[in-house]
Parts: sequence; structure tokens; C-alpha cells
Amino acid sequence: MSNFYLTNSFIRLIGAFCLCIILPLSTIAQKTPVKYGKVSMEELTMPIYSLDSSANAVVLADVGNSYFVWGQDDFELVHERHCRIKIFNKAAFDDATFEIPYYSGAYSKEKITQLKGVTYLLENGKINEYKLDSKGIFDEKITDNLNNRKFTLPNVKEGAVIEFIYTIKTDRTTFFKEWEFQGKYPVIWSEYTARIPEYYFYKLEMQGYNPFAINEKKDGNEQFMIRWSSNIATQGNEGNRAGSASVSARTTDYRWVMKDVPAFSDDKFITTKDDYISKIKFQLQGYQYPQSAYHGVLNTWEKVTEAIYNTDGFASSMNRTGFLKDQIKVIADKYPDMATRSVAIASFLKSNVKWNGNNGYLASQTPKTVFEKKTGSAADINLLLVGMLREAGLEANPILLSTRRNGRVNQYYPMVDNFNYVIAAVRLDSTDLLLDATDAHRPSYLLPERCLNGKGRLINQKSEGRWVELENDNLKAKRLTVASLGLKDGKLAGDIIVYAKDYEAANMRSSVAEITNEDDYFKKAFKTNGIVISKHSFDNLKNIDTTLVTKLSFESEEELNNNSIIYINPILFGSFTENVFKAKDRKYPVSFPTAKEDSYMVTIDIPEGYIVDELPKSARFDLSEGGAKFSYTIGQVGTKIQVRTIVSFNKTMFLPEEYEGLKAFYAGIISKQSEQIVLKKANQ
Repeated sequence: MSNFYLTNSFIRLIGAFCLCIILPLSTIAQKTPVKYGKVSMEELTMPIYSLDSSANAVVLADVGNSYFVWGQDDFELVHERHCRIKIFNKAAFDDATFEIPYYSGAYSKEKITQLKGVTYLLENGKINEYKLDSKGIFDEKITDNLNNRKFTLPNVKEGAVIEFIYTIKTDRTTFFKEWEFQGKYPVIWSEYTARIPEYYFYKLEMQGYNPFAINEKKDGNEQFMIRWSSNIATQGNEGNRAGSASVSARTTDYRWVMKDVPAFSDDKFITTKDDYISKIKFQLQGYQYPQSAYHGVLNTWEKVTEAIYNTDGFASSMNRTGFLKDQIKVIADKYPDMATRSVAIASFLKSNVKWNGNNGYLASQTPKTVFEKKTGSAADINLLLVGMLREAGLEANPILLSTRRNGRVNQYYPMVDNFNYVIAAVRLDSTDLLLDATDAHRPSYLLPERCLNGKGRLINQKSEGRWVELENDNLKAKRLTVASLGLKDGKLAGDIIVYAKDYEAANMRSSVAEITNEDDYFKKAFKTNGIVISKHSFDNLKNIDTTLVTKLSFESEEELNNNSIIYINPILFGSFTENVFKAKDRKYPVSFPTAKEDSYMVTIDIPEGYIVDELPKSARFDLSEGGAKFSYTIGQVGTKIQVRTIVSFNKTMFLPEEYEGLKAFYAGIISKQSEQIVLKKANQ
């Protein structure tokens, strides 16, 4: 935060009211275990990490410290970090490269004031140091205002200890540095200290499943030498003269330490590690200088959404659609039904503008430029969509959200950086039709899975907001497979038709689009040992609003008619073959993007001269009071065997205490779907 008026007022108060009391800092009982440049022989000879012998590296210590100093004319935040890592093997070599993101705007910036690093190696009984030099440091531009300083520590080998230290100074006191206690590798000691003067009020958000070894909060005091330049007037002085004063402020001193933190194992069944790792985040709620009124800073969702709405690249991008007025009128006249009109407008936009893969909620181009270039970010496209929907006479508004990889929005902590995406919403009677125009392979009303992440914040034209559920219980990943099997020319042969709807159809269409050769798709998607696909085709592949139909014919490689016994697994395609949940236990929820329903119906003709010797038994089991269900029904009707299985996941999140049951549920399905029908010759 940099505010000339408030800074000016504060300095004027100092001219008349200076506190000169100096109190000692609160003592720290347990010392930080590392000092830069002091590596031990024990660290260099460590063969493995005893608590996790499979770890490729271990963080020996990661220590951060954030505090305030007085800058040129205002308070500044300083953040220091010191990290030391033990490298066990080559698999961790790539992790000797680090990044420091830093902001550089027109009126506010962050500055890296110190960066040092060193690699320690034990060579011929001697500790050798290889220091980071300028050749291993470079900057890259991420956006107009965000840069990244990358550095790679030199001469990293198996057994090395690496460490680095850096300092960042910023006048952006709104953005107090968060701290992550957990990461890719186990951490022996992670510590964060923060000293906050009485003028600033931050809300702390703590998350994670690991306990603190130290969690201290103490009162302290710090002396600031306040200096001001000649262009800021002070109370009681004539003219604009430079000056200084000594001020003692009460502080709140925090210290958090975690020990022996396990590595975080990322997998596809969580939204993002940022939702679950142990960390601390800060949000500036407000500030109050001596003898001044309290000033709130984005401490409510109303203030957050109002600030976003009035930011360049948001509301303005929804109000510049006049150049499409004629095309929109044609669509509106053709589709009087509001829901159909909404989808038609989104489809028109998708057919003319391609998503460039970038997220965000602020447009990077004007709507006309987006349309002319035929490409844009999610914000460029979906804010334009809101404007087009309004032009068509619809009550349309944007919804801010956080994608699954960005983490869930915590509704109890109003923070601007919660959001990284925007979609459109059309009010139809008492419901909201949610639309996204970034994916050519799915209907616009079927939000991409990346958007299915709790709730989003709808903002109307008065910059008022409300929460909207992003997941639609009626839209699932639905698949129905109908198969017929029998013996043909001595081989097991048959036909299969797969009906895919909603998310299952969208995902299949995306998979097909990624492979240029359709034959390759079928070989990959319907791969089964001993089976050869002879014919295949699609119906409605390009018609994304309808059920996708996949047809194929197949036969076995092996002739079976001379066998006295024939074994047939009726679930030839799409069965559960491997339990994806292998860990003994789990600390984090299992999160699926969507609910699912997978049905399989097969009819098997019993070959002439054969009879049924053995059939699997029908079975049925469920999990979490109907959260997931499985049924397997089998029976013989004359010369045919009919089998039907249904697997359904009716909710998308399973808590850690449900993990053991979920793992057993998968194991039960795999076991049942692997059972075989046994036929034998009738004369035996």
C-alpha cells in the first residue's frame, strides 16, 4: 500500500507527537538451527533421510522473516528467506533451480536487494564451496507487471548440500508474504517469523494437516526512524522541508515452526496442493495511524468485488460490443427462447474466437481486438460474452472463480487473489445458466472441469455480488456401453456401441481432437489384450450438443471353437483394471471434478455345442450412504447370457475418513469385473 495523503498525514502527526520509548524485543526460547555459510559434516555425509528413505532430497531448514521498515516516504515490507537442502541423488538435480516472483508496476514495485547461494561438496575429505554467480541468475517477464528471477546453484552432485538466501523489499504492504511449510520434499525445520507494527491489521489464514512445534505470539516494540523528503510538508513547519523523527511503535511478533514435515504427494484426485499444504496467508484488513481514523482495505467481499468491477479490463470489456450489434440481433431474432439464445450466442463466439490457454479475470485486449485477432484469454472471451448477452436483451453478469489448480475460494477470507478466472451467467427465472466459451469440444453450458471448484462470485452491474454454486448435479460424466458377443468363425467376436453424454462426451471429443489419426485413438482407448478392432466409426462427433455415439466391431486373435472349455470376461472394454488408490491412508480429501455414471450391458450368445459351466454371482455394494454405488447383475436366458454393471459416483468429494472405504470399493469393482464366465462342451 502506498498512499501519499495518509503518509503525509502520518508525518505531520510525527512533527507534533513523537514517541521515543525503546523496549527490547521478545526473547526466543528455541533458536533457529542453521546459519548461512555454516554447513556441518553431518549434513554432508547424510546418506538418506531416516523418516522418508525414498526421498530424493530433504529440506534441512527453510526460514523466513518479514518485517516493516521506513522507506523514503512510507513504510515498506522486507521479506527474507534462507533455505538449505540436502541432495541425495540425480532425481533432485532439476530442483536446484529456483524462482523469485517480484512485482514491478508503474507506481509500486518489489526489489530484490540480496541474493546469494552456494553448493557444498565433500571432496577428498574436504568441504568445498561453489558460489552462485551472475551467470546462474536471469530475469524473465511474466506479465506487464510481474517478473521472475531464476537462479540455478552450480555444480550440484549427489550428496551435495545447497543453500540460498535472498531479501525482497516492497512498498506494497497490502501483499504480506505468505509462507509454505510443506512442499515436494520432506522438511526437517520450517520457520516463519513476522513483526507487524500496531498501525497495520492483518487477517491470518492458516491451513494444513501438520501441527506446529512452535506457535508464538508476543508483544514487542520497535523504533522507527521516520524520514521525509522536502516535497512533504510537516505540521508546524513553514514550507516543504525534509526532516526526520524517531518513533517507537508497539508490535506483534509471531513465530511459527514446524518440524519433520512430510513431503506433499500431489495426485490427480485433489484440486491443487495449495488447498491442502500447511501454510499461512495474510490479508490486510486495514490500517490506522496515530490520531487518525481507521481505514479498511478490501476486508469484505463487497469491497473486493467492487474493486475488481471498477478495475480496467473488467467492466469496460463488457460495454464495448456495439461492433457486433447486427450479428447479435440476427441470433436474438432467430431464437426467442432465452436459454437457447444464450447458448447460440456463446456458440457464435466460440466459432469466431479461439482460447489461447491463458486464464485470468481481467481482459488483456479490447473486445474488438479480440474478435479481429480471433484469439484471446478466458477473460477476453468470457467478458466479451457477457457483453454480447446483454446486447441480446439478456440479464447477464460475470462470475469470478478460482480454477481447481488455483485452489478453492475461502469464503471467510475476502482476498482479491482468490480469483483467477471469469465465466458468464444468464438469469433465467429463478436459476442461473452458467456459460463458458473457451472450449470448442463441449457445449457452452458445460463448464470445463477446471472451473468446477466450489462456488464463484457473481457481480451485477451495480457491482453487487452473491455466491453461485459452480457444479450442476444434473451434469455428469455419463457412459452407456452396449455389447453383443459370440463365436464367429471360431473366434470370439462382437459389436459394441458406446453412448457418451455431458462430460464423458466432451472428454472423448477432446481426446479425439488431440490425435490426428482416428485409428490411433481407437487402439489407445479400446486396448484389450488378445482383441483386434476390425471396424470403428463415430456419430455426432462434431455436433457437441448431442450424445456422442462410438461404434466398433472386434474379434479375438485366438480361435476358441476347438477348446473344450471357453473362458469369457464379459467386461472387455472400460473395466476397472487397477486400483488408483494405493496408499495405506490419506490425510487429504479425494476430489473428482464431476459426478460419474458408467453402465455396461452385454449379451453373450452361447455357442452351439456348449453349455454354461460357471457364472459369476450377482453383487451389489455401495459407499458413504449412496455416495458411490456398484451393481453387477448376471443371468442366463435360454441360449444367451446377459450381464449388466453400473458404477456411479454421486458425489465429487470423499473425506479422509472415507478413504479406506473408497479404496475397498475400487478393489471390489476390480475383483468383480475380472471374474469370468466358463463354458464347456455339452458332451463332456
